[in-house]
Amino acid sequence: MTHALGFAGYLLMPLIGIAVWRLDAVRRLALDGRLAIAGTAGTLIVALTMAGMSIAGAHWSRTPLVLLFAIFACAGAANRRIWSRGERWPRQWAALAGIIIVLAITAYALLTARETCGDLMFFWGPKGVHFFRAGKIDLAYLFDVQYFLGHRDYPPLLPLVFAWSHTVSRQFSWWAAVLFSGLCLAAIAATVRAAARSDVAGLLAAAALACAFASARVAGAADPLLLLFEATAAAALTFIDDLRAQWILTAIGVAGAVLTKVEGIAFAVAVVVSILVVKRSLARATAVIPGALLIGTWLFVMVHYGMLDTYAGNGPVHLEYLPRVLAGTFQAAGYESYWIPWIVPLLVIVLGDFRRAAMPVAIAILTFGATIYFYLHGPNDPTSWWVRSSAPRVLLTPLVMLLIAAGASLNARSSVPAPATAPASHPTG
Repeated sequence: MTHALGFAGYLLMPLIGIAVWRLDAVRRLALDGRLAIAGTAGTLIVALTMAGMSIAGAHWSRTPLVLLFAIFACAGAANRRIWSRGERWPRQWAALAGIIIVLAITAYALLTARETCGDLMFFWGPKGVHFFRAGKIDLAYLFDVQYFLGHRDYPPLLPLVFAWSHTVSRQFSWWAAVLFSGLCLAAIAATVRAAARSDVAGLLAAAALACAFASARVAGAADPLLLLFEATAAAALTFIDDLRAQWILTAIGVAGAVLTKVEGIAFAVAVVVSILVVKRSLARATAVIPGALLIGTWLFVMVHYGMLDTYAGNGPVHLEYLPRVLAGTFQAAGYESYWIPWIVPLLVIVLGDFRRAAMPVAIAILTFGATIYFYLHGPNDPTSWWVRSSAPRVLLTPLVMLLIAAGASLNARSSVPAPATAPASHPTG
């Protein structure tokens, strides 16, 4: 029962974030895409609510949290329009069957602990447990020198989400935390499939990421959730024309990303640069402001209490490491599958309409460059351990961007017309 209740806490996220269905661009998506985006928004709402209560000095418990989130769900659902059907396109049943098979295999791998990340046991899980027991963001736990290697200045979003699941189940479920990674994978595939209006795009995203997840062993770590936020922002910028909906979804994605992992800041910078270069729109670039304010607040707290570690930097740049860093990163990107997860989307992009794929491709290039740049820091040769241990996970961000770009290329060849009675929610060229 503990594991079922713990996992149910994650399944409630779409209800908590259902208010985003009021956006016309979201409401016209297929149901699985709407659920994925609502779940992404709900996850951010849960974390921000719990953080806000912690700042206000109000301790968490099941009753007030459930009441608060029930109010959010009821207020968000109090609109008949959100229950309208989304757009349809010709179904490709073989691709849909492939998505189900891929997700089933991933679920089996998760339930047999084949993909579990050690970081879940070393700091992500313990942080969630300590936050739950304290009923707040436990600064005393973070202060403890015994937990210095637990990345105490890492942003708190995932531990807060774990604490919410713990609140629902009353006992922390490690299996639910592992399965949450599979839920994020399914949500990313659904987002790409619905936004691109292509079952093949959804299958490509599910298969490539399932392979990469298995090789990188990310289950229980923050990477799957980080990718979900990043995919939401990139899909909004790629497929949605309506400025208001695009701004809101991009803001949700960027804010969630920067509050999930350190790499989220590099993603946010890449989003700003890509918007200014590709879309040439300052208004769209302002979508990163909420995320910047949130992570700025967290870093201010870390500086105030003298706990800034990871964000403090790792010394000067060592350009002499560049050849070895590139070689090590290239090897890590193989995902034990001969680089197929990269080759297939790149082929789709090259053979498709690159104009639609320009935004996610730009973000992919910039985030890949940021990865190489960070690996050039440190007093020791980073290829000895750092690249081999982290690159398979860090490179998932540019991979997701290429998968979204491939979906955009497939969308360009779709013959399904946009509705004549409503503004198009997808680019016209």
